[in-house]
Amino acid sequence: MKTEIRAVIFDLGRVLIDVDFTRGLFRYRRPEDSRNDQDLLEELFADQTFVDFNTGRITPEEAFRSFRDRYKLPVDYPAFVREWSGIFSPIEGMPSLLAEVAARYPVGLLSDIDPLHWEYCRTHFSFLKIFKKPALSFEIGALKPAGICYQTAAVNIGATPESCLFIDDREINVRGAVTAGMQALRFRGVTELRNELGRLDILTRR
Repeated sequence: MKTEIRAVIFDLGRVLIDVDFTRGLFRYRRPEDSRNDQDLLEELFADQTFVDFNTGRITPEEAFRSFRDRYKLPVDYPAFVREWSGIFSPIEGMPSLLAEVAARYPVGLLSDIDPLHWEYCRTHFSFLKIFKKPALSFEIGALKPAGICYQTAAVNIGATPESCLFIDDREINVRGAVTAGMQALRFRGVTELRNELGRLDILTRR
């Protein structure tokens, strides 16, 4: 028998905020590079500089130098900071859905993210202020699906993993949440998520 859900934890990128790899620094991709966004995302999570940056092992300046030299980026550091975060945009309907959930349950945030992206997102997307103690990979020192990520998110929201529902767009992270003891949903769009939350009675609790 599943434990009653007492808290809901969200991923950030591609769940609460969209990520578009045709923007920002990714505009400098070679024209013949036809990989789709999902392929690029998986490649990034296999890139050591990206991993080190997102787990707090290197500074923004060190990440900049590594990416600039490897990909011959025609930018200085201030331009890198601007363009590195130029991939984000709102997902219509998610702020209001988040607010509906937050009216009924404690809500948490668990994100694989670097300090530059986090600073940009928390500055430009005001609805993220709802998360009082987000669990961020560059502070945790690990990426999902490492168990410590889910454990930290649960602790930060004052719940046990077994009482948390986790929502992420990547199947590997959904499986990691289940392994950590959480219930989990894969995000496939706002409408489907609303339906799934309705099926779980998340949006009807008083």
